[in-house]
Amino acid sequence: MGWPITLYYLQGRTLSIEEVFQAMIIAGEGWEELVAVLSRADTRERIYVIGSTNSGKATLCRYLTDALPHRARAYVDCDTGQSTIGPPATEGMIFYPASPELPGRPLLRFVGSTSPGGHFLQTLTGARRLVEKAVELGAGATVIDSPGIISGGAGIEFQIQMIDLLRPTRIAALQRGRELEPLLANFARNPVITIHRLPVSPAAVVRNATGRRRYREERFAAYFTDARPREVSLRGIGFQGHVPDLRDPRGAERRLVSLNDHDNFSLALGVAGEIETRRRRLTIVAPPFDPAAVASIRFGSLNLDLDAEPGSMESHIRKRM
Repeated sequence: MGWPITLYYLQGRTLSIEEVFQAMIIAGEGWEELVAVLSRADTRERIYVIGSTNSGKATLCRYLTDALPHRARAYVDCDTGQSTIGPPATEGMIFYPASPELPGRPLLRFVGSTSPGGHFLQTLTGARRLVEKAVELGAGATVIDSPGIISGGAGIEFQIQMIDLLRPTRIAALQRGRELEPLLANFARNPVITIHRLPVSPAAVVRNATGRRRYREERFAAYFTDARPREVSLRGIGFQGHVPDLRDPRGAERRLVSLNDHDNFSLALGVAGEIETRRRRLTIVAPPFDPAAVASIRFGSLNLDLDAEPGSMESHIRKRM
């Protein structure tokens, strides 16, 4: 699942960060009880894991997904800033066991930014489409890692809309005190949602702003390891997001973009280069993809310099949609 980030070695073999992460999971208080409840369930479950930054959401999601091997299950990652399935600026879904339609690879939706701010609509739509896809594939349990924004009026309202749209059967709320109670109160009387209040584990990994940025840069660098310059025709395809002036040869330069299929799922992410205006072709640096499958290009609000010094790879475009 995903891409290697930092290299670890065991008996001469390189381990991905996911393998290391999986081996190091320490169950927090109440986690085993939640797994026991899910194991006994005879209906489809949809678990929405919510908590602030550094609360261990991704760890709990992986723990729940790995602890239910007897059920077809999906892990949906909606945290575009600290993503664990796809590269930053994407929401992703991976299905277990692998199906012919998704043979062990993640399904991605490109939001266009590493933060939901200014991209609430794209985040909501992407999450809904990924959860729908999990149901379509027959997931008995779908574990959803929510975005880390939970504070302030905008954060609470955004999470209310996410929960209302995704219709979870359970909310797993990771909190250090009672910081989630104003949000949870909106669903306390909902007869189809069970709320599980869980304390943040002392083993939760804490990243400061510098550490979170470094993590994103490692994810981007790993994703683009096999990337090379490629040409994409701009004729007959759609444009979405923060669309630049396509008449300017350098109007899209260094912009992070997604090459989408006909369902708006990402075929590949790329870093845009020059536009050949006469031939209507865009040069991008991207991993391998099928040019014939590209139906649209979504332009993000993020510029990416893959050759930049650590800490300065990404810069945000201030224009808001």
